[in-house]
Amino acid sequence: MPDRAAVIAALAEYATKPATAHEVRAEPGEVFSAPPFQQLRQFLPSLRSKAELDALLSEVAALTRTGDPFRTSVIAVNCGSLVEMGGDPALVAPHLVAALPGHLNLARRAAGATFDTDPDAIRARGGLTFLMLATMAVLCRGAAFRQAARANADLVAGVEALAEEHRESGFVAQVLGFTDGLALLVLAPNEGKGFRVACDAVATNAHLFTLLQAALIGGGHLSGEPIDEEVVGVATGAIPHTRVLHDHARFHFSSWFGLPKEGEFQGNLIDSIIHFPVEVSPGAIPEFDGVRVVLIDPMRGGGRSWDSNFFANIHDALRSRAEVVEVLSPEEVTEWLDRIKKRSG
Repeated sequence: MPDRAAVIAALAEYATKPATAHEVRAEPGEVFSAPPFQQLRQFLPSLRSKAELDALLSEVAALTRTGDPFRTSVIAVNCGSLVEMGGDPALVAPHLVAALPGHLNLARRAAGATFDTDPDAIRARGGLTFLMLATMAVLCRGAAFRQAARANADLVAGVEALAEEHRESGFVAQVLGFTDGLALLVLAPNEGKGFRVACDAVATNAHLFTLLQAALIGGGHLSGEPIDEEVVGVATGAIPHTRVLHDHARFHFSSWFGLPKEGEFQGNLIDSIIHFPVEVSPGAIPEFDGVRVVLIDPMRGGGRSWDSNFFANIHDALRSRAEVVEVLSPEEVTEWLDRIKKRSG
């Protein structure tokens, strides 16, 4: 059985040698039968702890930064597999963020190119699926990784440019389009209640509504029609999405603009549609004094519904949440409502 040093040396040598045209077009089974990956598979059973797995992953991940575009992508997807085995994604994320812009730029050049005219572009395009699978394995395991990727403008632009023509790039673009680190102030004026809610990995307003209703009704904070546990499980990512499900609004949702200056709160469906279209990102919710505010009112008359295509997670490691992190006192709720009334209407 090879030792770790031998495995890393074999992978390092593999990464630096240019991939052939045959290799780029080969089936994955043939690609992964290369001797360095056989050595890696032989070595894995010798690992006795997470610390040993992370030590291996740290060295392998560093090899994805430079080298042949195709072969480093193959190494990257092996890093993704090590992450799925329990390795720390934080050991891979910085290397992927550093490598992705250049690789994506090469892959974009592949349109109209041949191996003879632009071999690196063809190599990058040939390895793109492997690289994107590795990226999904990491990005879906933490909001911090997604935020770091979003902060790299070249990375985001490269993913978006390939999203329509390349399936796995489309998935990465979708994950990068989710809203993370969303802090909401949720006010229920007719009940005199308010909540601060922390949200991560939220795709759409429909997704947000499903998560909010689970947190508020399921959490015992507000009364309402019972939630569907399967729907919530799919929306949070705890349950696989195996069939189309449906959810609907248990409340009227509107922005702070929906609060009149005087009298009882008169939330209505028109306000909800204007301010919170179900397909729009919750990152577009209007702010009041730097805080995104959602007003909720009991249902009156008809309501809205949506299916699970609006809220199903697209990776088994991705977890979405809307968590009540603070329950406001009645006095705090009144203060917020008074401030909003002065400016709305």
